[in-house]
Amino acid sequence: MRIFPYGMAAILCAATAALWPAPAQAQEAPAAKSLRREIDPVVVSGDPVKPLWGRKISSLRLQVRRDGAWAAIPFQIDKVDGDGDYFIATSTIPQEIRDETGFEDVPEEKKRARRIKKFEGERKKLERQVEEGKLTQAELDDRRRNAYFEEDLEKLDYNDEVVFMGRDAGDQASWDTWPSPDGVELEITDPLDGGRAWAYLFFFASSPPPLSKDDYITYHPERDFIVTRLSEIDFNDENPMLVESIVGKPPGSPVIPNVLDRFKMRIRIRPIGLFCASLNFDENNARAFTIGYKDGPVRLLRRNIFWIVIAGVRLPFAPKIVMYFKFYENGLAASSDLYVPFNPKYFVCEGSRFTAGLDFRKNTYGARVFTKDNKDLVIDGKMSPAEIDRVKPNQDWIAGYLPSRAALMSRMIYDPEMVRHGAKMDFHFLDDGELEDKPEHEPGQHVIGYTIDVKNFPKGKYYVGFSIYTAYDFEPEQVQELLNVDDNPLKVTGRPGGSN
Repeated sequence: MRIFPYGMAAILCAATAALWPAPAQAQEAPAAKSLRREIDPVVVSGDPVKPLWGRKISSLRLQVRRDGAWAAIPFQIDKVDGDGDYFIATSTIPQEIRDETGFEDVPEEKKRARRIKKFEGERKKLERQVEEGKLTQAELDDRRRNAYFEEDLEKLDYNDEVVFMGRDAGDQASWDTWPSPDGVELEITDPLDGGRAWAYLFFFASSPPPLSKDDYITYHPERDFIVTRLSEIDFNDENPMLVESIVGKPPGSPVIPNVLDRFKMRIRIRPIGLFCASLNFDENNARAFTIGYKDGPVRLLRRNIFWIVIAGVRLPFAPKIVMYFKFYENGLAASSDLYVPFNPKYFVCEGSRFTAGLDFRKNTYGARVFTKDNKDLVIDGKMSPAEIDRVKPNQDWIAGYLPSRAALMSRMIYDPEMVRHGAKMDFHFLDDGELEDKPEHEPGQHVIGYTIDVKNFPKGKYYVGFSIYTAYDFEPEQVQELLNVDDNPLKVTGRPGGSN
């Protein structure tokens, strides 16, 4: 099976050791690459690259050892601030959107001042927690550093992300072959079978070698169109929330034409103040704006704000969502902060639901759909007894595949505090070739997605995320290989020059 991430949560690799290993007295023979999992994007931050903190980013290069020679591989370094936001090129946000959504694009200087004020306000409490053994001194020092740190956009720092694809990693290299003594060996390990591979981040004080010419992803912002080696995804030009087409490009095989009719969103709100009369909204009531983006050779970062309107006015009881999208070759992972201004259970009646999913075209007939608790679901325009009586609660991943062609798997990830309040995503499946539910391009409903009870959304700010994966030459028993990307991520450790 050839498996590729259609969209995955990026794997933030923290250090697995607090101290660098002491230099070996006798260098062992370099090991050959044994890593078999090559679908994962690797995102390295923190201690593994600590020896290169403060180095100029434009003089850093990521290289691998293959067949006894050094080779450059595609990589990028994404700057991150103390609030966890990426430094990306921003668009001019119209004042009417700022007024309607309440979005504030805070400059880094102001955010840093806020972090310092918050830390100093909590400092005595944190110091007591250290004395009581509830917090370590190292954790306190990290919080102080995060609050007071001054960003330098030209230099690598403690929370910036070095990004590359796991499949590009190579063999281990002897230190005496390093093209620069100022570098870090990154060892990537599969926690399941112990397979290993290596990549090397070097700093060149002068005349750094050329970067890799490979570019896995290209973004056309004027069309909101993403083109990669393995896929194409097209968003509505005026509303970057609405996906209009998904095209697969399996290696060595014919292109798989657009399988998507439309992204569907159905919101049914029954306000108490209207005696529980239903207010119905769809994706045309959704508004979105791209705040900014960064198009790198390995991934595209895109930041969006979403909100719901009725008669041109933002719906007051609908949350505002600011979301980061991370696109890979044919991949998508999204994470967001969900702002719920008040507790809906005091304002809406039973039966208020939010449903979202992908409505597929008839060219997917014959595709099979399954979850952890559901099997024997087939897209054919008719609802079978198994499909009608399917297991709905807590199906946090959904897989669908066209035999011998391609597969998609989506996955939801959301804040445990939401789960504690009962805000759990349930499996939504509707397969009716005759039913019309406009807006749509092709008649019939073949919708696969999730639904949630609006009353269970708690008031506050929460994390919500999802990822979508694709696979070519897929067999359903191999679904665990897709789940491992999140459940058993690759591990990364770092060693500076002279320690191997």
